[in-house]
Amino acid sequence: MKTRYLACLLPLASSLLHAGVKEGDSVQVTVRGIPAVEQEKVNGAYRVGAGGLRLPFLKTRLPVSGMEPEQIASAAERAYIAAGVYQTPAIDVEIVRGADQKGDMAMVSVGGQVRRSGPVAFRQNMTLLHAIQAAGDRNEFGSRNIRLIRNGKTTALDFRKPEHKNLVLMPDDSIIVEQRGILEGASD
Repeated sequence: MKTRYLACLLPLASSLLHAGVKEGDSVQVTVRGIPAVEQEKVNGAYRVGAGGLRLPFLKTRLPVSGMEPEQIASAAERAYIAAGVYQTPAIDVEIVRGADQKGDMAMVSVGGQVRRSGPVAFRQNMTLLHAIQAAGDRNEFGSRNIRLIRNGKTTALDFRKPEHKNLVLMPDDSIIVEQRGILEGASD
């Protein structure tokens, strides 16, 4: 009896685990193989609407309902190539849904001396390094000195220290990359 019960649940569990993206989900898109300036314009979190996924520079939405991340990435790569926007984009996609979203969508704010300041989609086990990279990394004026604001408390961090780079973030954390001081070297 238990075996039949489990046998009936396995296809259901499998379909729930591999249901693909649906309307209301958000996807985190990261593109490589194009100039950094262009990456800044495309990389980010996008919400899947009724007509599909709207990505920068594409005139039509991508119909992505039910697709897995790899399928969405391939469809986006083909769309950018077909539209003549990019020749060899390499796109990664991560679906953010359910508990990961916390209502609308859990975010981490990254500001200061980064290439693209603003909200970044929060992911489970996201580290300080992941968030700063999602914001385009530190710009040429970015210091090793980072401020983390969590629940109203500010903590000073040093980006050179591995334990600070690998600090696990929480939803609604704010990160501020300070400006490099006159005595601080460019390699810090």
